[in-house]
Amino acid sequence: MLNMRLSATHFPRMTAILLATVFLSGTEAQAQSATIPLTLPEIQQCLCMQPKLQPLQDAWLEKQRAFDEQQAQLATVDKEVISQRQKLDPNDIVGQQVLKDLLAQQQGLRDTIAVRSLPEVNQARDAYNAAVAQYNGICTRPRYSGDEAAARAAPLVCVAQ
Repeated sequence: MLNMRLSATHFPRMTAILLATVFLSGTEAQAQSATIPLTLPEIQQCLCMQPKLQPLQDAWLEKQRAFDEQQAQLATVDKEVISQRQKLDPNDIVGQQVLKDLLAQQQGLRDTIAVRSLPEVNQARDAYNAAVAQYNGICTRPRYSGDEAAARAAPLVCVAQ
């Protein structure tokens, strides 16, 4: 019984050591692959990719701004609906029509957000994130190979593809 207690207390420590070893060896391999320098064509490709990021980000932020404005409009209409319902007299036909109009406006905003605005925001965000991931996958390593002088002498410009 004493033997089982000792092994049970050592098990978490052994597991932690094993996990740390696996993690560190994986990190070392990633660090080594990340230090492979960029080639001249990769640098040129990065120079072509970089200017394309800002318009994608701007488009995403514009879609997000429009989406946020519609969400704010919906919140305002939601409050107006609640207020109108609370003060509505069952015999007030004009008040009932105002409430119906507010409900129609509320549903219209919800439909627009769900069908158009949210998909546009998601699509713009996904396009930007994909471009950033592609850029980071290629362009975030050290810039020069072993022959740094030759790499510096080469023109670092975007070569049209």
